[in-house]
Amino acid sequence: MTSMAQAQQPAAPSNAPPAKAPAKKSSPAAPSAPKAKTEAPPSTPDEAVPDPDAELQILVRQAGNDPAVLVKNLEAYLGRHPDSPRKGAIYRALMESQMNLHNPQGALDYAEKVIAIQPEDSQSMYLATTLLEKLPDDASQLRAIDYDTRLLDRVSKADPDSRPQQMTLEDWQSGRNKFMVDLYVLRGRIQHHLHKNDEAVKDLTTAYHLVPTAEAALTLGEIAEENKRADEAIRQYAAAFVLSSETPVDDKNPPLDRDRLRARMGNLWRLTHDSNAGLGDILLSAYDRNHEEAKAEKTDAPVYNKDVSDSLQFSLRHVDGSPAVKLADSRGKVVVLNFWTTWCAYCTQTEAMLGDLRTKFSGRTDVVFVAVNADEDEAGVAPFLMREKVGGSLVFSDGIAQAFHVQSIPTIMVLDKGGKIAYRVQGFAPDGFGELAAGAITKAAATRGP
Repeated sequence: MTSMAQAQQPAAPSNAPPAKAPAKKSSPAAPSAPKAKTEAPPSTPDEAVPDPDAELQILVRQAGNDPAVLVKNLEAYLGRHPDSPRKGAIYRALMESQMNLHNPQGALDYAEKVIAIQPEDSQSMYLATTLLEKLPDDASQLRAIDYDTRLLDRVSKADPDSRPQQMTLEDWQSGRNKFMVDLYVLRGRIQHHLHKNDEAVKDLTTAYHLVPTAEAALTLGEIAEENKRADEAIRQYAAAFVLSSETPVDDKNPPLDRDRLRARMGNLWRLTHDSNAGLGDILLSAYDRNHEEAKAEKTDAPVYNKDVSDSLQFSLRHVDGSPAVKLADSRGKVVVLNFWTTWCAYCTQTEAMLGDLRTKFSGRTDVVFVAVNADEDEAGVAPFLMREKVGGSLVFSDGIAQAFHVQSIPTIMVLDKGGKIAYRVQGFAPDGFGELAAGAITKAAATRGP
């Protein structure tokens, strides 16, 4: 699941591929915890702690969900333990906290510290690239190009055989292509900023041929307009105008100012054609062209498990496309449901705790672990699993999250042998989780089935 940099700026796109092989995160240094604690940090540096790991856990718990306190605590910890073996995870935690504090320079500093000791950490490298792009000096822009180029090289050499077992080759290739589009568009924008338009056009055209995007078309239009090629600029602006209406709006895809783009097209068209006549035809042509290309892939989203209220009657699609999981088949077994998403900042820590729980009950045929993805946009799930591991049987929610009134992510439930909720925890609540969940599973497994 995503690591520390997903809260504000895109740490790594949801479709990032598995080419980076990032260093494994050290779970004790995971900094995020949603429930604020009332106790204060140690009042003096001399306050006794059992060992550095225990001290680190105390500092993280004391920070609760206050990123400013977490930054202060972790930076003080590094001052006392500059050679901590958990330095990479701590830097990553500081990087995320700085993003939560809307301090991009601080986030960039820690992202580059992660890269220095873990050069294969593609999430931190992608975040550094996006932050460097926003800086005005050429040195920062050139550093961003270097990181972007390294990522592109890494992604292009990714071995499809390294994909998770549950992922199809088609999904893997789709995720890789989408991430390469992000990288090509990003590098193209930076090249344009540096007035290297030939290189920019090459990158943006490559991106557009992989997957047409409004951002690539918009920047190609700007370059064409700068080069006094009005017809080409209008054609690209029209493509951007059409594509922007179908691009999901999120942190990774900020909304395009279509009113401004419409005015820009209109002004340029009138300068070259003396009236607005004919501009509508250009827009319709762009619209038709885009829909012809997408028609084969576009389908109406089906509604799964409509009007199903009994939890054991749900049928949940496997993420990898294999036959659906029928919860009715689990009657007489204890089912542990983990509701997670690709954007969840705490699901990494929850996954680590669930891993310990799965180990504890490994070999038990009467205990089943199911990881329920609750993303609204399922397109990013397979690419996400290229770089992050989620244990258990991986399925889509298909309405069961609504049936169980899941309000927070992550949410963990233990269903008894009759499908009733025996244990439930909402949000990231690490204190006592392992003992409480294990006790609930053991108790539910010891009861008679329905």
